[in-house]
Amino acid sequence: MAKHIMDVRASDNKYLHRDFHMSGDCGLRYVGENYGDNGVKEYLRTFATAYYKPLIEDFKARGLVALMEQQQKLYETEEMPEAFHAELSDNDLVVTVDRCPAITYFRKQDYAPSPWYIELTRTVNETIADLCDLGFSLISYDEQTGAAKYRYFRRSF
Repeated sequence: MAKHIMDVRASDNKYLHRDFHMSGDCGLRYVGENYGDNGVKEYLRTFATAYYKPLIEDFKARGLVALMEQQQKLYETEEMPEAFHAELSDNDLVVTVDRCPAITYFRKQDYAPSPWYIELTRTVNETIADLCDLGFSLISYDEQTGAAKYRYFRRSF
């Protein structure tokens, strides 16, 4: 029998990880139930500091456009680019999200997100902003849909 060798890479496949959001939320639920709100925030700050290090470096080189492009690409990857809107100026980036791809998926699966799911928007973006020496404001957030509006802004000294 002839031996066949397959040369396959992860990049050969479409990257879409909707179930990852659900398992990630289970992790948030565990941390929240066992370590409280501060435990969730500490966990997410540690995660964001490490995971978004390349984004922070990109921000230092290119400014707010780097943050906008990263988030825009995220919604394209999640196959929901129409839900993402951004207004960029020299001093701030305002993002409006019509609905969160993960929460949309959760609802289709009849899965209720944990009470800490909002922290993926609030704490992660606050951490990114801090690491970029920016301010951050979560203007609105709808727990039913994940619709959100938030702003990164240059701090005035």
